[in-house]
Amino acid sequence: MPRLKGNASDTALKKIVQKINDYELSSGEIVSDLELSNELNISRTPVREAMQQLIDIGLLERTATKVVVRSITLTDIVEIFQIREAIEIMSVKIILSNGGLTEAQKLELMDIHQNLCNDISNGNFDKNFSDDTAFHEKLIEYSGNSRMEDISRRISLQSQRLRWLTLLTPSRYAGTRDEHERIIQGILNQDLDSTARAIQEHLQGSLENYTQILNNNQWMKIMSELKNMNP
Repeated sequence: MPRLKGNASDTALKKIVQKINDYELSSGEIVSDLELSNELNISRTPVREAMQQLIDIGLLERTATKVVVRSITLTDIVEIFQIREAIEIMSVKIILSNGGLTEAQKLELMDIHQNLCNDISNGNFDKNFSDDTAFHEKLIEYSGNSRMEDISRRISLQSQRLRWLTLLTPSRYAGTRDEHERIIQGILNQDLDSTARAIQEHLQGSLENYTQILNNNQWMKIMSELKNMNP
């Protein structure tokens, strides 16, 4: 079989992230460049490049003898939410200083929000995580600040494996829906203070939810079981 062409390093990176997000690789497990090379039918060099990128991002870590999946702790999550709050409030500040959202951006943001509302109504709680992520990514994208977008992408990779946690507390998404509506209304009213408060309240609510879950020392086992129930 011919080896994959194109950006093999990117292919390897996506595969590693997928395995971590799907709990095929759990915290502390070894990530083998040889096994991934064989699985993807690419050479070990781009696999190692991908692994180094994920070490730099903070998803993997290198020990004296191997590379393993880095554990995610409550401290990590708190720091992620602190960064998100700073970036998202600054994004809104930039958006409003530039005159607010364009009509196309308003429609796009409302469409994402409607998808979230529909998925909540239909009980599609796995899709809700993607909807929520898309909503916040768009706020940063609309600011036009490429460096904040880059930081956002990096922390998004770190937090993607939290998506299965949301299945434990589906009722939380009703709060997410209402909080998103307040964020949107604040932006449409071009009211920075109310938008900033809405972002802070939304992120604090999400953080408290994750804190409650991670205080259960069986959460990793529960996540694996939930993932297997929701392929």
